[in-house]
Amino acid sequence: MRQIRDIYRRIAPRLIVAAGLSVMLLSAMTACSPPGNDYAGYADLPEEGWQYGDTLWFEAVHPDSVCRGRLVVGVRHDNGFPFTSLWLETTVEDGGRPRTDTLEIRLADSFGSWTGRGIGASFQASDTVARSFSHRSGSRIGVRHIMRADTLRGVTQAGIFFVPEAL
Repeated sequence: MRQIRDIYRRIAPRLIVAAGLSVMLLSAMTACSPPGNDYAGYADLPEEGWQYGDTLWFEAVHPDSVCRGRLVVGVRHDNGFPFTSLWLETTVEDGGRPRTDTLEIRLADSFGSWTGRGIGASFQASDTVARSFSHRSGSRIGVRHIMRADTLRGVTQAGIFFVPEAL
């Protein structure tokens, strides 16, 4: 029994150091990786509708200064949305010149049935804007509709989420 206590006294400090290093290494490896989203933000849109020139701005802040992953845009709509698709423009301000991209999110099939998920009269749909996207923490991302309507009705919320790549 005494031999076991002597062995424990010699090994215990090393085990504590090894456990501490393991926790630090694991924290560093998972700082910008799944399972959860690194950033998600939605903005409510007015009941009167989304004006053509109104850009929704999101300031994505990550635990790391730069993260790499997928940039996804999501929308929530109701039965008042009059189209089958929603065309959006995203703008990423990342220090230098802004990067702009367009995206079509199909909200209904050819029979007029909503394709998104939802309960009752509220549905949500999303689509990836960019894969293997490098994003600097704190830089702004804008989303606006580019439909041929001055005021777009039926969209209740729009937002972005960033899904980090696995290490």
